Amino acid sequence: MTGLHHHSFIPRFPRVAAGTEETELSVETLSHAARYLYGRPPSADVVVLESADALAPYREQIDALAAASTDTNTQFESVTLAAAMENLAGGASVRVALLWSDPAAGGSRVLIGLVPYRVSRGFYGLPMPVWRVWEHIHSYISTPLLRAGYEQLAVRRFLALADRSGAALVQFPNFEAEGAFARALQEVVEQQHRVCRETDRHERAFLQSDLDENAYLAAHMRKKKRKEYNRLWNRLAETGDLRFETHDGGADVNGWVRKFLRLEARGWKGKRGTAMNVRPNERAYFENICAGAAREGKLHCSELTLDGKPLAMLASFRAGAGVYTFKIAFDESYSKYSPGALLMMKAIGAFLGDGRTAWVDSCAIPNHPMIDHIWAQRRAMRSVLVSSGGPFSAQCVSYAAAIMRLADAARSKLRVLYARVRKEMDHDDAH
Repeated sequence: MTGLHHHSFIPRFPRVAAGTEETELSVETLSHAARYLYGRPPSADVVVLESADALAPYREQIDALAAASTDTNTQFESVTLAAAMENLAGGASVRVALLWSDPAAGGSRVLIGLVPYRVSRGFYGLPMPVWRVWEHIHSYISTPLLRAGYEQLAVRRFLALADRSGAALVQFPNFEAEGAFARALQEVVEQQHRVCRETDRHERAFLQSDLDENAYLAAHMRKKKRKEYNRLWNRLAETGDLRFETHDGGADVNGWVRKFLRLEARGWKGKRGTAMNVRPNERAYFENICAGAAREGKLHCSELTLDGKPLAMLASFRAGAGVYTFKIAFDESYSKYSPGALLMMKAIGAFLGDGRTAWVDSCAIPNHPMIDHIWAQRRAMRSVLVSSGGPFSAQCVSYAAAIMRLADAARSKLRVLYARVRKEMDHDDAH
């Protein structure tokens, strides 16, 4: 068993707050599954996995942790996390911290936390290593998985690992603002007198109600808007056999996934080269996570068809009593009927009438022009920077937070300018 504090090449930093963390933190590293399968399985406070292959021996325990976590995160479950590490940009450099309980009398431990992270230098000009909970191109939530009742211990162990590895600071992006992880992080930060700076807070569309479809729409959508969507539905239904349905992928999950990928690629994403179907690694990622979710009964498919032809499709994933909507695709040749909006309207009734579903997270950007007018509830999301025990860490956190806020403000202004220019260009083209 190795402890990071034993290695002379890792700098030793003063403790964050005396008596608030273990004096010894045992850490072991697993580069590939073979070491676990054919050697002595690691047993430590923290096991760091250095590859998707190294996840394999722990998949059952990771999914048991996900089921026992108060907060949900389908993207950190074993199949989805491994698929991302194997196929998406940056995945090869991801490390996964498995956080364990203290050993019981017989030496056995329980997995109490999972945090995938990357170590980078040059973060907004900082020369020291910065630890960042992993986000990738298809991320919609980055809340760590923490076993209920062990949240504070898991957070303490992850921060201690970052401290002893020489991290200048730790970035926790896009986590549920009112969840168990958020509370545990705040409590540990206060106990250990760390510096914490919020770099983003936003809300996104969320669906949670005891009402049925008609009552929900009547309560949360203007009558004029409801009439407009009904008119579009009726006009579209006049052109053929219009149907909306939901299912779990059916007998041919791969066939449904292929239809989804083709539909997405026929639109603007295909023209720009950003559709998953034209990017082999992203296509493999999507195929793998859908197949894995279908095997576990967690895939939720919604589709709008006309004479059997898909007009709009939505891929979503179940997590406990909730659902995360992941990707929507629609046929742009029918854009005058707003097929994507019609599908999301119909999805309200399907989700509210589903006994397995207590809530649905849209995973949409804040102020989304379509879904924000259809789903009335909101989920708050946060991103923060937290100091380590290293020298100048507090100053690094304050500096990075200020720079990030300035960068976000600049991006917002550029988006407004871009929208204005595009509007003027479209107006010129029309005349």
